[in-house]
Parts: sequence; structure tokens; C-alpha cells
Amino acid sequence: MTRKLLKLVPTAFCIILTLLVCTACENEDDIDEIFVGKTWYMNGGTVSGKKLNSDIRNFYTDAGVNAYYITFSSQTFKGMLTSGDSFSGTWSANGKRQTIKLKMTETPTASTPFDKQIYYIIANATSYKSGADFLQLKKDGDNVLLMGNQR
Repeated sequence: MTRKLLKLVPTAFCIILTLLVCTACENEDDIDEIFVGKTWYMNGGTVSGKKLNSDIRNFYTDAGVNAYYITFSSQTFKGMLTSGDSFSGTWSANGKRQTIKLKMTETPTASTPFDKQIYYIIANATSYKSGADFLQLKKDGDNVLLMGNQR
């Protein structure tokens, strides 16, 4: 009986190892954890390869706390460019592929060149990356918006 059990040990080990490898390969983001109920503040980015980080800091000085953010609920989002210039819509994301689609239902005026650049990235974002305290919305390699959970 002991010999039979000893012969099963390598087989059981292989089965357990296979299960561990399969579950470790699942690399899907928790969409609700990243987006639902979260407000993300714009902290930087690039448009056509040009960094916007200092522009955003300068705009916060003038616009105060009521500007440059996006808040997500379970199916909708709302946000603000320059203070008073709001936008909203619906969103969907795929946690496995890290893709996102933002469909605007309320379009901002985006009267300044800076606001137009920010809106361009948000409205055309196709992918995202996220961590505990950052969200990156990306249209393509040269057009990226960096966001944080704090200003």
C-alpha cells in the first residue's frame, strides 16, 4: 500500500504544480477596483510626444481644486477640464487586455489649447495601465494622460 502511495506522489505533485501555474498566468485587472467610485486627478502626460507635466501644475494654480479630474461610477463617468468645463459619458474596460472606451454624452467646450489636448486624449483613449495610486489613459505612444488618486 505504501508503494502505491509513493508512486502517486509525483503525479499529484504535477497536478498541483499545473494548477498553480494556470492560476498564476491569469493576469486580469479588477476593473471595479480601478475605476468604480474612484476619482482620478490629472498629473501629467504627453501630447504628440511633448510633456504636459508643468502645464498641468500651472493650470491647477489658476483653476484651483475644481478642475482636471475624472470620477467613475459603475457605468458612467464625469469629469472637469478647466473649472466649469465639464464632460461626461459612459465607459467600458477589458481588464485582461487593458483596453478602455469612453463614450462622451456631454462634451466640454475645451476652449483653451491645453483643454483641447487633454480632451483629445480622454475622448480617444484605447488602453489604460493602473496601479494602486496611478491611472494612465493612452491613445497611442505619443498621447498619454497620467492621473493619480491625489493632486
